[in-house]
Amino acid sequence: MKQPTIAEIYHQNTKYLASNMAGSQTALDWASQPSPYKAYHSENKIDLSPYLPFLNNPFTQEKIETNTGEEGFPVSLGAISRLLYFTNGVTGILQYPSGESQSLRAAPTAGGLYPTEIYVATRGLSTLHDGIYNFQVNDHSLVPVWEGNFWSEFKDYCLGHESITHSNFIIILTSVFERSAWRYRERAYRRILLDTGHVIGNLFAYASQEGFTPFPIERFIDSSLNQLLFLEPSQEGVLFIAAISQETSSEAFHRYALTLCGPENQPADWSEGEEGNKRLLLKLHHASSINAEETCTPSFKDRLPQSAFSPECSKENQVISEWIDLSGDPIDWGENIGTTILLRRSTRSFTGNAILKETLASVMAYATDTSTSSHRLIDPSLLETYLIIQQVEGLPSGVYRYSPQKRGMSLIYSGDFRTQCWHLCLGQHLARDASALVVHVAHLKEAMQRHGNRAYRYLHLDAGYIGQSINLAAIRLGIGVSGIGGFYDDEVNHLLGLSLEKIIIYITTLGQPDGPSYL
Repeated sequence: MKQPTIAEIYHQNTKYLASNMAGSQTALDWASQPSPYKAYHSENKIDLSPYLPFLNNPFTQEKIETNTGEEGFPVSLGAISRLLYFTNGVTGILQYPSGESQSLRAAPTAGGLYPTEIYVATRGLSTLHDGIYNFQVNDHSLVPVWEGNFWSEFKDYCLGHESITHSNFIIILTSVFERSAWRYRERAYRRILLDTGHVIGNLFAYASQEGFTPFPIERFIDSSLNQLLFLEPSQEGVLFIAAISQETSSEAFHRYALTLCGPENQPADWSEGEEGNKRLLLKLHHASSINAEETCTPSFKDRLPQSAFSPECSKENQVISEWIDLSGDPIDWGENIGTTILLRRSTRSFTGNAILKETLASVMAYATDTSTSSHRLIDPSLLETYLIIQQVEGLPSGVYRYSPQKRGMSLIYSGDFRTQCWHLCLGQHLARDASALVVHVAHLKEAMQRHGNRAYRYLHLDAGYIGQSINLAAIRLGIGVSGIGGFYDDEVNHLLGLSLEKIIIYITTLGQPDGPSYL
């Protein structure tokens, strides 16, 4: 029998099971909670807050002069400031009765832990010295990590990706592992990837407002980039990198098409206990890293058959009695999608009342738009989407398989599953009272055949990206939304009628909000 890979072991050993959930709960040590900010001290800090599109500086409350920071070639400091802010800047402050406060950011995060850090690399800008900077979210500034032009290094470490050549700045997303592991322990890597995917979702949603096109680079030499950013690999690691270009044509996306390859699927050793689990998180991250010796293969778009982009329902749930069209209208974002990002908050409770079928259709059409597949880190057919309809006007309650290509869904079986959803989402009332649940699923072994252990990263980052797109669409259309990363994995499979070869990646709930939202 073939030995399981580290990704398979990690996923199996981080499943929540109702039989052992109570015994695994431990009180959180609040005194040891890691800071959600990374501290860099420099006399050369660059304050970006005066360039935000507000009447007053949200950090100092001073009046902002109009048209500040719009000069500069080829990119203005104002454009960089706004891109970073709407990608994951501080967009609100939550005040507690105790007098303490918490900064809320543009992208949602599990438990308010914010594991994702943003770095910026620049060259040839009239407004910034060539170098690598850390984005200090707590005061909206850039702090230099390195000074100098490192474009040749970035191109080498990104295996010659042409988008590096055609860009003047690069966005790098890393994760500080302990921020999430402090609370979620061994399951934290799942949350980290989803949270980073949320940030990616904002980046792609907002970039066009400034005339930018981000080109995601899924293959890079992890250790080299980590060293370039002075990261301690047991504490922090690069998860995502995108070259920011001012090219916007579809031809540009085709030229920089995604590549099909990843690290080898090596069998993994395993040690039990909490420390073993913590090591497993790091083992999976390192096992999904690409080494300098690994080479690139052609674009998956050139290698996959056309049928790969039109997946049919799996054999497990082919008992389909009805097809329902969900061709939603395009969403009008108003003058600026940044307004929706500012308003976005995670709903904490739903009323249980229904939402409109047309609203659900528009949300799903935007979030799973196949024309934006070049934004994705993985072949879109590898991530399957299911809908659990609970209270949607014009739709029977039941479990459905959703098709992004056909803009519709197939009924697998009908019924009221609110009690089951409440239970399998760890007793969260959000799942019981939601109008609909969106569930993302993948066949892990199939994805690993194409991308190795790195597929685990891609699947979760991609689901987070789609999850944030659902967030933004829902907020714009006036309904509540919240992601759920904690669930009884195997029981979700059972509800969807899937074998355990499929893994549950993410659940997003939609409904009528009841009370204030936050995070």
